[in-house]
Amino acid sequence: MSPVANATRDTLPIRGAWLIALLTALAALGQFASSAYLPSMPAMQAGLGASAGAVQLTMTAYLAAFALVQLVFGPVSDRYGRRPVMLAGGLLFILGSGLCMVAPSIETVILGRAIQGIGACAGVVASRAVTRDLFDGAELTRVSAAIAMAFSLVPAIAPLIGGGLQMLAGWHGNFAAAGLFGIAVFIPVVLYLRETNRSQVDRLRPATIWAGYRAVAAHPQFRAYAFTTSAVMGGLFAFLTGAPSMLVGDGPGQVSPIEFGIYPALSIPGFIVSGIIVRKTVVKAGDAPLMRRGALFAGLGGLMMLAAALLGQAGIWTLLVSMMVFVVGMGFVFSVGHAGALRHFKERAGTASALMGVLQLGSAAVFSGLAAAMADWGALGFGVGMAVAGLAAVVFSRGCR
Repeated sequence: MSPVANATRDTLPIRGAWLIALLTALAALGQFASSAYLPSMPAMQAGLGASAGAVQLTMTAYLAAFALVQLVFGPVSDRYGRRPVMLAGGLLFILGSGLCMVAPSIETVILGRAIQGIGACAGVVASRAVTRDLFDGAELTRVSAAIAMAFSLVPAIAPLIGGGLQMLAGWHGNFAAAGLFGIAVFIPVVLYLRETNRSQVDRLRPATIWAGYRAVAAHPQFRAYAFTTSAVMGGLFAFLTGAPSMLVGDGPGQVSPIEFGIYPALSIPGFIVSGIIVRKTVVKAGDAPLMRRGALFAGLGGLMMLAAALLGQAGIWTLLVSMMVFVVGMGFVFSVGHAGALRHFKERAGTASALMGVLQLGSAAVFSGLAAAMADWGALGFGVGMAVAGLAAVVFSRGCR
């Protein structure tokens, strides 16, 4: 009998594929909110009278809030359970999306994005912890890979959806869609998803919270898997932050919002192939070789992006090919990285998930901020970020065992 059936017969009225689908939606909510509005950045700049750097700070604020609040949500989910965290996060996500939708200024959008990020991070922390609550061994890796595959496809698909929404309803429509997505996920969580944490102990005292994080951070395998995954995440968000301002517009070599949304989706086959390889080979090969393979692809993709910028060849198709190579590596790394990092922390799954999320989103916020600061550099700004992130992933992956 599968671990889900065993562990949730009296706690979860949904199991199997439906449970995995809901956990995936919880994890993907934050990814959708971070990337669907990318084609709307130039329109937001014009509509709100803001600079390109200020609009890009809406991404940085979202990522920074997402990263830091996980330090609270992780221990809270270990102490009081996954469900309260998911419910509170869902409400905050919907509130933040609504505030962005009606914002009269870029400062209000930045505030709304921070609230949206706080809510989204609850879904990610809780969904990873629920997965660790219910699965072990190779099945944990396979389920995590399935969730990671869908989770990581969202940044490729969301800009296409966002481009269509921009053409139909303007930039406000993207935030309305994020709020509706949040409501659609929140309802089944309220109605069907029950508590999975059966080892709730008091870890909310400052000393015990610190001890929990210190124990997780001290584990060398957690560091290797979490740092590798975080580096790849940083490279992804360097591109997502810097590319729209360069590529979307009416000038020479620029494209419409809907066309911009199409190009990231063209990298999906590479990600799907790497995800399938992971699911079919992880039992025999193990996590570590797959992580190292993925890091090499990510490093190569980042160097290709940098080379294209330095040589003055940063056209849409050159960037697409470089991004496709990077995304192949991302498919390997994201598919096994979470399982590898959380494998040793069944009783501290929320804490480990939160710390991993802080590292990932902290990396994303740093590289996003660097891309925003170098907005005037064009492709070179995010090309440097992707190359540095990819090479860092190669170095960190050497420690995976």
